[in-house]
Amino acid sequence: MLRRFLAPHPTFGTKNKPRTLSYQQQSPYYWWWVYLRRNKDYLACCEKGGKGKFTKLYKDFGDVREDNFKKWWTEGERGGNLFAENIPELTLRELENKSQWDAAWTSDKVLVVAIPLTSSRRYIQSRLIRLLDKRHHADKPGRKKSNLDKSTASYPLERNYTIENLQKTLQVYDEYLKVKDEKPKIPLWKIGEQMRLVPSAMTTDNMSMNERQVFRNVMGASVKRYIANAEKLIANTGLGRFPLTKNDV
Repeated sequence: MLRRFLAPHPTFGTKNKPRTLSYQQQSPYYWWWVYLRRNKDYLACCEKGGKGKFTKLYKDFGDVREDNFKKWWTEGERGGNLFAENIPELTLRELENKSQWDAAWTSDKVLVVAIPLTSSRRYIQSRLIRLLDKRHHADKPGRKKSNLDKSTASYPLERNYTIENLQKTLQVYDEYLKVKDEKPKIPLWKIGEQMRLVPSAMTTDNMSMNERQVFRNVMGASVKRYIANAEKLIANTGLGRFPLTKNDV
């Protein structure tokens, strides 16, 4: 069954020509799964077989502990059921009587016209073209689309995003987790320098102490911001919301 997504969905290729993980990583739904796998409370729910405060979410997202995104996505058509648009089948057809009118049709989704069959075919075609030019915008070049465009998915994306930012945020967070318990404590700016997170804030040996401190403050603040956003993204996956970096949800 064909499914429609408002954002790029993951592709896996065929059995003989499987696609690499990089193809799945271009989809925000891949990162939704990755961030959910960092949610300790949800993982605890998985360990209990879906029992606990995330029981409802578990019924939809299932067990994410296995590091196999393709299996998770395809099992029971989970990916499509979670993230595809729930659009009733609508085809171009003739209405034979008023009982066939659907009250759910809205002007942004359906164009209803009355065609006088006493008019010439040429006139009818010209009028239809003019109406379509005025009302139909789905495939017009330059139209800016948003992930928030009236999604009907069971779990819609919360806001616009970039794959690069979702990936970088998790990379910074992972580096932080590796060193956060070390003694003596590793300063955040050092994590940023090791990752060259802000190229313009890299210190050099010929800098004065004051200049070096200014640059380190900039780098440290950037690392701190990435960590805070990662923690919010992870926490909000437990609420079935992504990508969301707000606390007031």
